[in-house]
Amino acid sequence: MNMRAKTIPSVLIVPLLWGGAVSCQSKPEASVEVTQSEGVVNVDVNVAAFAALIDTAETGLLLDVRTDREFAMGHIRGAAQIDFYRNDFREELAKLDPNVPVYVYCRSGNRSGQAAKMMKSMGFKTVYNLEGGMSAWVRQQPVEK
Repeated sequence: MNMRAKTIPSVLIVPLLWGGAVSCQSKPEASVEVTQSEGVVNVDVNVAAFAALIDTAETGLLLDVRTDREFAMGHIRGAAQIDFYRNDFREELAKLDPNVPVYVYCRSGNRSGQAAKMMKSMGFKTVYNLEGGMSAWVRQQPVEK
């Protein structure tokens, strides 16, 4: 995963994401939810689309919002971690660059979905949430311990 250097304009990612997510899922209407308003992209993606995004992105932050214990049990290679349940979770998010795409996940997709909405309200421009979280990921992709 090479997530450094250049940035990918979100205008280019969304059409590519739609094509990738639709071809990877038998029920495309249930697999991708795109919300784009005022230049903000907030996308829920399935495992295949999420894996493709983090493998091909030239920049971004892969963010695990699970607890320290959950993270230690296994995580996606290259992920940074901020525990959603920390009292200073919002303050930690505020330290991140809102112009850099964020690829966020948790155990089931609930906390990361809440985190994605929070980031959107904080001015983050592009956030991708892994549908089903690690529970879905481990059935299809490797994890790092």
